[in-house]
Amino acid sequence: MRGRAMGFTLVELMILIAIMAIVAAVAIPQFNIWMVRARIQGASGHLQQDLAWAQGYAIRSGYPVQVTVASGGATGCSWTITPAAPNVSQSVPQMPVGAFSSRYPNTVCNVLTGSTFSITPTGMVYGSASTVSSANVTFGTVGNDAASYGYWLVQLSGAGNLRNCATASSTSSVCTLQ
Repeated sequence: MRGRAMGFTLVELMILIAIMAIVAAVAIPQFNIWMVRARIQGASGHLQQDLAWAQGYAIRSGYPVQVTVASGGATGCSWTITPAAPNVSQSVPQMPVGAFSSRYPNTVCNVLTGSTFSITPTGMVYGSASTVSSANVTFGTVGNDAASYGYWLVQLSGAGNLRNCATASSTSSVCTLQ
């Protein structure tokens, strides 16, 4: 008696292809959501990193550092960091609108408070009126379903405390646990 031939039947292959199609149909939309959230968190992390650089430079150099953050609407966001120290010999982090929109496509920021402020050599944050101030910038995505992707907040208090966290909306300056 001959043994049965080893291999897959056509029915088994069709079942395998159907299972793989179902898994792909579920996984691909979730992957897209993850990518959008990663861009939002990446943009907020980039601003946080640049603000930490400005704080460190102000403290090390003994000179204030001015920071300007601009909402770009649907085109993105931008920020400039300007040390008051003479003869700055190292690269100063900046984020022009064009670089932001190419690096973080469909990501926008909303400056809630502190579009222009100075970080002093003591680490304090002062607004344009020379009073202790704070900066709050939220990041999100473009479109009607922006809330489904979430929002991230970069917060710099007047005392110089810097944090990056999830928030409930593009106009909220309160961190939420997510």
